[in-house]
This record gives sequence, structure tokens and C-alpha cells, in this order.
Amino acid sequence: MNDNTKINKQIALKYPNLSRRQFIGSLAVATSSVALGGCVSGGILSAGDAPSKKTIFDQSIDSSKEKKTLIRGGFLYTSDRNNKAIENSWILITGNKITKIGSSLEVEPEHDSSIDARGKMVLPGFVNPHWHESFVEGPDRMKPDDSDLAKMPFSDGGNIEALGQYFGVIADVGEKFTEQEAAAIARWSMWTQLRSGTTALGDIGSLNSTDAMANAAISLGMRIRVSRWGSDIMIPNGASKFKRIADTDKQANDWELLMQKWDNHSSGLVGGMPSVLAGFGSSDEQLKSLGEIANRYNSPYAAHLAPLKNEAKALQKVFGHSSIGRFDKFGLLTENLLAVHTAYATEMEYQQILKNKVNVVYSPANYGLLGETTVSETGMMGRLIRDGAPVSCSTDGNISYTGGMPEAMRYTYLGNNEAHNDNTTVSPTMALRTGTQNGATALGWGDKIGSIETGKEADLVIVDIDDWRYRLITHPLSIFLIAGGSKDVDTVIVAGKVLIKEGKSTTIDENKMFNEYAVAVESARKRIFS
Repeated sequence: MNDNTKINKQIALKYPNLSRRQFIGSLAVATSSVALGGCVSGGILSAGDAPSKKTIFDQSIDSSKEKKTLIRGGFLYTSDRNNKAIENSWILITGNKITKIGSSLEVEPEHDSSIDARGKMVLPGFVNPHWHESFVEGPDRMKPDDSDLAKMPFSDGGNIEALGQYFGVIADVGEKFTEQEAAAIARWSMWTQLRSGTTALGDIGSLNSTDAMANAAISLGMRIRVSRWGSDIMIPNGASKFKRIADTDKQANDWELLMQKWDNHSSGLVGGMPSVLAGFGSSDEQLKSLGEIANRYNSPYAAHLAPLKNEAKALQKVFGHSSIGRFDKFGLLTENLLAVHTAYATEMEYQQILKNKVNVVYSPANYGLLGETTVSETGMMGRLIRDGAPVSCSTDGNISYTGGMPEAMRYTYLGNNEAHNDNTTVSPTMALRTGTQNGATALGWGDKIGSIETGKEADLVIVDIDDWRYRLITHPLSIFLIAGGSKDVDTVIVAGKVLIKEGKSTTIDENKMFNEYAVAVESARKRIFS
């Protein structure tokens, strides 16, 4: 049975009373959805429906029939190994791939269409490897006079008990949404990332369903590794034993189902990634399951690892090891690990992280919001970068949009130089690398995206630099990191498709999408958090 026949049966069974006109309209939406690899807003396919699985990025393409687009005149930063920059560049995109790169001094290749990038900067698509979809907790309702401002449990070294309780509560929130709520919230949340230049996301566990986020990525045209966070224990303050708060086997089974459905998805946009919330939130059994599933699928896996000063002492009392020590014990300190917020390591643990090429991921623009001192207290992030570790920056998650990858790269650049009293700790091109190539490597996609090089997928961001901030300078990237931001993103391209042009979506009604989010979030908040 071919795809069209299957879709005909699906529509007929699901909607038996459709008129012929409605049936044909539904068929057109559904078949275009399958061609894209998933659902589109308003289509027949639900959040739970997923097209068949193939190896990600490995679609067979006849390049001779592919459209050729030339991006010309832009100030190009490639983020390749040599940090190559071309002041007046051209880039040829054939289908979804970058096929040629040159300068204005070279003859332009033949092309079907062009994008004028004069007065603009061309960068690799931003990769945000550590993100949580948390918009169900928004919109932010804090009082404008700050009278309700209170310390977060991340402050003062971290309240391990309070955080353990919170993580236990939120671990299963995504299962409580209706399908419509999950889809609407995921779309708007992920759209804010796409609009700010993020072309690939690493979900490290979210307050939403994996199906909704995967299908939202496909309908928006962006990339994501979806996850389901595990958290089966909590440690009361001062305790020598943990308290079990969730079913370990159920969470492991959720990982298995997630990987079966979404890893290496045929859309070329979605992959899977098991994750645990934190070393202090997982039993030994859960960590063993994490390693076993990740090894079987040869996939990245993630954890918030040693992010708090108070964590090691609490874990030593219960397990006889720190968080990093436990991961090392179970063989989890590998180059497939995304170690998030890792700032509190002993010297021996630090050397082990370096030796094993662990991908360390930070969210430097988010720490001030939570009262954390992850960058400044130990200086480990800057030290890792100087020692050549594959460090990437990220946005983390919040209840509303609190900044994108441009802001994360800014704090990577300025914050580490301040913390180390050395303006050469992180250069502008290294800051860009932490928000592009290193993040792609952490997600297991480093050979496909993350830099502008021939043979890679065409994920690019174009930033307008034709204004007063960029006058009299020869290094526009440095000014973008210092004085620019997410709103300056003009064009976003993923796999050769222009998704954002002049700051506006080329495919989606933004107002309609936000209105659907606003209705969904009020409904979900009232029912789930009442």
C-alpha cells in the first residue's frame, strides 16, 4: 500500500462524513505533510502520528535537478576549524546543501535565484543544545514593582531537596496536556527560538510532550533532538538515603519508545536523546538504563551534571560519589554526553572530562535570573574553552522568551573574559563557535551542520549590519556580540529553505500562532497547576 492510499484510508476512517471537497482538501494537507515528514498546523495528522523512520540527513538527492540559490555580498564567518572569514562572499546552495563558497574576486557559479546579502553578515545557523520547552508556566506574571521577588532554589549553592521535589513534579507534566494544548504551546515556544536564529534545538527534557515538539519542529522546518527527562529520586537535605518519587522502569520505557519513534527520523529534522534531570535526581538503576539505551542507539544523552556547589556533598553522603564520580563509575563520561552547567569538579574530575572529550554545555545569560554563579565562581567554563574542550553555550528554558543564542554568545564572550581577567580567554569567533559548531557536535550532528562548509546542510543566519552600530569597524561579529541581539536576525535558512525573511515568517501566520498559544496556556495552567 503506497503513502497516498494509506492517507486516503486514514482520512476516510477518521472523518467518515467529509464532503468530496473537504476530503480532497484534507488529502492535499496530509500528503504535503508526509512529504515534509510530519504534521502541519491544521492538517489531518495528529501530534501522535509520525512518518516512517530513515537515517537522518541521508535522503538520496539528484543534485542536477535541485534549485541553486546564491547568497552574495555578505560578510561571512564560517565557524570552520580555521575560523575563516570572507568580507565580500558568495555561497552557493544546491537543494539543501552548501556546494560552493567564494569571494567577490572569484567568478560566481551558475544559479537559479539569489539573495542579496550586501550590508549583512552571514553566519552558520545557531545551535542551542540545551533547551527546555517551559512556556506552559508563562506568561510571566511578576509584579512590576518587584515586591514578590524571592530567592530561587538555585541560589546560595542550591537547595537540593527543593530542587529534587520540583524536578519530580515537572518530570511528567507533558503527559497532562491535551493534544491541542501541547501542539500550540510547542509551536510558539519553538518559533521564538527560530525567529532569533536557532536552527537546531537540543531538548533536555520539557514541560511538553515529545510528539508535540517533534511535530512542531517539522511544521516549522527547524531541527530538534527531543528528549524525555528522567528523575526517579530526591534527596532530603542532610539525609543519608534518597526517597524514590517515580517509577524508574516507566521512565526508561518512555526513553525506549521515544528513540524508536523519533531517532533518525525520515524528515531529516528530528532525532532522539535520553536525558536525566540531574545526578542528584537519578538512582543507580536509572543511570544504568540511560547508558544502555544511549549505547544501543549510539545517540547523545544529557544531564545537568555538577551544576551546584552543594550537590557533591549531598551525593557523597548517599552514594559515596559526587555526580561526576557516579557518571564515571557507570561509564557515562563519554564524548556522547552533554554535561550541562558543569562547574563544580575536582581537579581529577576536570582532567577526566577533558580526556574523555565530554561536551560541556553552559547557559551564561540565564544564571543571573536564577541566582547561580556558574561562570564566575569556579571559572571552569573559560578554563575548559582555553584547554580546547568542546564547550557550547545555550539558552536553557524559561517561562517566556528571555533571550536567544545571540545573547548566550554575548555572555560567553564577555562573561568569561571578565571572570578570567583576560580579554583573550574567549575571542568573538570562539564565542560564535560555542553557539554553532560545538553545539552541533554535542548533538551528534557536527559533521552535518554547525559551520558553513561545502558538503554541509545549508543552515544559515543573515544579520543586518547596515546601521549606526557597525560604522567604522572591520570586525562586525564583535559588535554583534556586544551591541546586537536576537532582534537583529533578518533571515533564517534551514536545509536550504528560507523560513524567516526580513524578520518575518515565510510560512506561518505569527498572530494566529500566538493567539492559539495564549488560549492553550491558560487552559493548561488552570487545569494542571490549579
